[in-house]
Amino acid sequence: MSVCFFAIAVFFFLIGVVQLFAPEPPIPAGEDRPRTARFPAVPPRRPQIIPPSAAPAQPVSVLSPSEPGGGSVNPQRFGDIQVGDRIRVRHPNQGELTLFVIGRILYQELWQQTRSPQSPWVPTGNNFLGFWLENNLFLLNWQSRLYLLEERVPLSDADIQRDFASHARKFAQSDQTADVYFAYPPASWHMDDIGKFRVQSTEGEGLVFRPGATGRFIHASGDNQRALVVEDYEGGGGGQDSAWIGVLVDEAGVSKT
Repeated sequence: MSVCFFAIAVFFFLIGVVQLFAPEPPIPAGEDRPRTARFPAVPPRRPQIIPPSAAPAQPVSVLSPSEPGGGSVNPQRFGDIQVGDRIRVRHPNQGELTLFVIGRILYQELWQQTRSPQSPWVPTGNNFLGFWLENNLFLLNWQSRLYLLEERVPLSDADIQRDFASHARKFAQSDQTADVYFAYPPASWHMDDIGKFRVQSTEGEGLVFRPGATGRFIHASGDNQRALVVEDYEGGGGGQDSAWIGVLVDEAGVSKT
């Protein structure tokens, strides 16, 4: 019996030796030799892609009208300033500037008698002037305020919604009596006024407005006589939505040469 088991063991040993030294069968053309992976296969990480909204963003009306009335700079002080004149402007930080008037714009203030969407926008009877000056400066009169605007930042509807909409709504809900503060580079601002206007006429060069253009505005002030003017135009290409940054100046500091 032991001889039989020994013979069987020798038989299987010989089979193993033959398989060990036998050549591997050929791999059909076009196939790769299988390989044993050292680590589990992990799919590559894909960047997160946030799809855009299916519908394009629509302009959002965020500013409420200011009621008619209120103080204004004496219109006779600036009504005689024409394109081609030179004027002196006393800058709070740079001193007196002598500047050439390149363009002139007349704004018409608008308001609604009620806050109903069906209530039409009508003129308040107040008209205000703006002057485009050399060195890319814009002198704007609105009610009792006089701005020398030094930098214009183009805005999109998304910019207005992100940076200004909620603050304007809060100010409007208080009937423009709340102290609303907000940040917009390069400063922190106090909201002073919101409303709506129509461009009544333009003269000269350098202006980014068209007569008939209608829009809403935010006027705000900061430390050291800083000023911020935001213009949110309605559709139709009448004007470029903008944030103007500059300074408040005194009426007495503006005169023709």
